[in-house]
Amino acid sequence: MLELHDLPLVYKEGVYSVVDLSQDTGGDSAVSFDYDAQYQILDYDIPVGQERRQMRSYGVLEGELVRTLRAVYGKDGILQKISAVLKGRETLLYIRYESREAAKEKIRRFAIRNADAMIGQIQQCTDVVARLFIDWYCDGDNMDYHAVIGTAAQTEAVRQKYRDEDACDNSGDYPSEYIEGDNKMLITMVRCAEGHPSEIFRYAAEIMTEHIEKYALAALRKTEDFKFICEEYD
Repeated sequence: MLELHDLPLVYKEGVYSVVDLSQDTGGDSAVSFDYDAQYQILDYDIPVGQERRQMRSYGVLEGELVRTLRAVYGKDGILQKISAVLKGRETLLYIRYESREAAKEKIRRFAIRNADAMIGQIQQCTDVVARLFIDWYCDGDNMDYHAVIGTAAQTEAVRQKYRDEDACDNSGDYPSEYIEGDNKMLITMVRCAEGHPSEIFRYAAEIMTEHIEKYALAALRKTEDFKFICEEYD
């Protein structure tokens, strides 16, 4: 594998590949990488305010990473973004925010776009729906946000199987596939922002949930006892 050199935090304005940046700078003045080829795990550290934060990406293919890793430097020479095209999708690895307020606004706008992507998938369901679940989780390092549809037939099957009405309100009892937006992008944006990641993720989750509730439900064919259930799981 071609060595992944450190990316300096300050360089000349422009967009650079791995080959373009061929000299390690090391220390707190650069983003350094550690790639585990056996498990396809990329570890690296990023500047967040005055601190450093550890980041990890899974399922990173070696060849794609080397070929497509890009670092973007602004007019002031400061590193603005790191990305790579992984599995055919541009994947954000780092983004720099001008301020906490700018971070919050960018995360808000992305949360709405992410929710819109999920709404599009939800509205493809043509069956009568009895439950729409929003499940989310965050412990600071690990984060997840997804939706699960429970059709009327599935809800009745759960009711008959467990003989317990409460089981119908548990998304884990339904066979439907998870409906997701771009969780990787959301997680990176959250962890690149100053402040506690869990609080910032909850902020994004609230925005997405409110947007989904407002715009997804009207297009669904719903039972009389339909429920929209949003819960944090552990």
